[in-house]
Amino acid sequence: MMNKFDNKTIAAMRSVLDEVCSHIPTNASSARTFVASRILECASKGEETYDGLLAAGRRAVIDQFGNADVLRATFR
Repeated sequence: MMNKFDNKTIAAMRSVLDEVCSHIPTNASSARTFVASRILECASKGEETYDGLLAAGRRAVIDQFGNADVLRATFR
């Protein structure tokens, strides 16, 4: 069963997802889904701060692509 999050946490998760995925093309749904799942996983473990969720989102990008250079090359 999924945890229920308060409005503040949901807003933070959405904001983090938008920020982290701002350089990922909108048609790269699998990459965005991966990042979203990592942010959700982090929040499910009790992390509700913007900075904590942002760190999880950034780690997801690194886990998925290695670094920003690979990310840029992937979506040229």
